[in-house]
Amino acid sequence: MRNAGFTLIELMIVVAVIGILTAVAYPSYREFIAKGRRADAKTQLLAAQQWMERLYSESYNYHTAQTATDCPTTKTLFLCQPFSTSPRANEGVASYAITVTTSSTVPTTYTLTATRIANGPADGDACGNFTVTHTGIKDIVDETSPKSVATCW
Repeated sequence: MRNAGFTLIELMIVVAVIGILTAVAYPSYREFIAKGRRADAKTQLLAAQQWMERLYSESYNYHTAQTATDCPTTKTLFLCQPFSTSPRANEGVASYAITVTTSSTVPTTYTLTATRIANGPADGDACGNFTVTHTGIKDIVDETSPKSVATCW
C-alpha cells in the first residue's frame, strides 16, 4: 500500500513558487494603491482650486480663505471645507492634508498643497507632496523624488 502525501522537496518547491509570486505581486499592489491615493489627492486639490475661484468671484481676493475663525457659522474658511483632507472626512484614513497659502500683500495669488500625513498611508510615497497655484501650475514638492511632475500628475 502506497502512502499519500507530499515530500519535503515538493513542499519546498511550492513555498519557493509562492515566495517568487509574492515578491513580484506585492510591490505592484502597493504601487496600485499609491496611485489611487495620489488620484484622490489630486481630485481634492482640483476641488479646492474650484472653491478658491468661487471665493475670488465673491470677494475679489483669495486671502479671505484664511481669515474666518468659526467653522459652523463661516463658510469661507478653507479648513472647514470637506476637501481639506484626502480622502474626505469619514471616507477612510487621511493620507494627505490639503492646505492653502495666500499672501495678504498680494491677495490675488494662492498655492494649494497636498502634504503627506506623517506616519499615514501615503507617507513615503515616491511622488512626494503635490502643489497647484492660482495660475494652474502643477508641481511636486520633494527634492528626493525619483519621479517627474508629468509622471505623478
